[in-house]
Amino acid sequence: MVVGVGGAVSTTMITGTLASCKGLAKPIGAITQFATMRMENNDEKLIKDVVPLTDLENIVFGGWDIFPENAYEASLYAEVLKEKDLNGVKEELEAIKPMPAAFDHNWAKRLNGTHVKNAATRWDMVEQLRQDIRDFKAANNCDRIVMLWAASTEIYIPMSEEHMSLEALEKAMKANNTEVISPSMCYAYASIAEGAPFVMGAPNLCVDIPAMWEFSKQMNVPISGKDFKSGQTLLKTVLAPMFKTRMLGVSGWFSTNILVTVMVRFLMILQTLKQKRLVNSL
Repeated sequence: MVVGVGGAVSTTMITGTLASCKGLAKPIGAITQFATMRMENNDEKLIKDVVPLTDLENIVFGGWDIFPENAYEASLYAEVLKEKDLNGVKEELEAIKPMPAAFDHNWAKRLNGTHVKNAATRWDMVEQLRQDIRDFKAANNCDRIVMLWAASTEIYIPMSEEHMSLEALEKAMKANNTEVISPSMCYAYASIAEGAPFVMGAPNLCVDIPAMWEFSKQMNVPISGKDFKSGQTLLKTVLAPMFKTRMLGVSGWFSTNILVTVMVRFLMILQTLKQKRLVNSL
């Protein structure tokens, strides 16, 4: 289940997976499909032949978005892939219709969505998301769920006392403290509560707090991620150590987002840009 299932990153990932399942494309760049691991006898085996991973054909996609368009319509709008690349899996993409998203404009100031939940409190937001997970799992006869955050970067906030323990976090959610409880925290909490591993694909504070670590350990559910680093951030992560090793001074670094997705508008907000810069510098 993907938060931001109608975004450019999500629809590209989904289209590639579906195309691979139908033999229309190869899963180039997929670690689970092509990467190997060394065994005790020094033989190299594909990770998927050693680790009990789900076959691509058995993955069902769904999720939430603040816009109601199905995955095919969203893919056309994103213009990352050409229509000819989408048409081979058009029927499958059209079947992926987003559920209303848990959204707060104050955490994503340049975005206004119409396909959003009406939640009285952050706790109510969590409960609605938990029900969505249960309904999706039952409707698609899934053995297990994994949630990915592929939505936009939220504004920067420092860690506060509400984030220091599970009890404090839950209290803040029930008190509807929207200043310190972000929508992404509600998604993460709901995911963990339903036994679904959660992957944070943006540099949000979200799972970097003791409260989430405590809940994850209590429920024995994995949490991971601090930005997917799927584009320019990945390139910078590779190049920066090389510049330092070679003692090549860098006086500036100019970036251009060639996809021109919603993320560009978000990074024009100083609070959001600060959140992204913190991760880019790691």
